[in-house]
Amino acid sequence: ISDCNQVIVDIYSRFLFESEIFEKRKESSLSVEEINDVMIKAQKEAYGDGLDSSLLHKYMWTWKPHYYYATDNFYNFPYAFGNLFAKGLYAEYLNRGESFCKEYEELLAVTGKEKVCDVTKIMNIDVHDVNFWRNSLKLI
Repeated sequence: ISDCNQVIVDIYSRFLFESEIFEKRKESSLSVEEINDVMIKAQKEAYGDGLDSSLLHKYMWTWKPHYYYATDNFYNFPYAFGNLFAKGLYAEYLNRGESFCKEYEELLAVTGKEKVCDVTKIMNIDVHDVNFWRNSLKLI
């Protein structure tokens, strides 16, 4: 799997894992075996047939310290978002050519000062439009 694909798919498995753990924890504590089962289920759902089942790692949750940070739920989301956002911008560049560059510089100037959906309006990009994200996925 290419690095980009691995980031997206593996982070999706982590999202699925965390989501289910949070739901189950509303009801009760979980045993190690229950947590392992959730991890394997998340990996199978995310990777599908794309990963040999012998490579599934039921103890992956023990290797990632961010699972234990109370204030860092869904810690991996920015990696997936940033990866796909960058690909989406590159897709826009491929579509627009040189006219993209000036607007991109304007976008960079306000990055971190506004919400992403407002920053991208500078370039007439709507991050709520599924096509922006589909175009980013086409580049993976």
